[in-house]
Amino acid sequence: MNVRIILAIAAGGTLGALARFYISGILPVYKGFPLGTLIVNSIASLLLGYIYGLLFWGIDVPSLWRAFFGPGFCGALSTFSYETFSLIRDREYLLATINILANVIITIALVFVGFILARR
Repeated sequence: MNVRIILAIAAGGTLGALARFYISGILPVYKGFPLGTLIVNSIASLLLGYIYGLLFWGIDVPSLWRAFFGPGFCGALSTFSYETFSLIRDREYLLATINILANVIITIALVFVGFILARR
């Protein structure tokens, strides 16, 4: 892999992680609902959809910018929605459903496991 691509991903990932931390930190939890996480995941989904749309419609997005925003910035925010959209677009409905269920169930379960492990 090209070193410039790796650096673009690292730079985007750093900024995405900082954006996630800042946005999630300034938005209140509304009646127990993590509004910041929803906003951050929504922003990442919008950006990934926009970049995908540019590429789909034949607009050239330089590889460094794709790396910066795709796996970098948006990857640090979230790629779950984009990957699910891609499966639905490709008519892989069963895989999309499995992806949704697996991501939700497994990630919640792993948060629980991590919580339990932290108690030890």
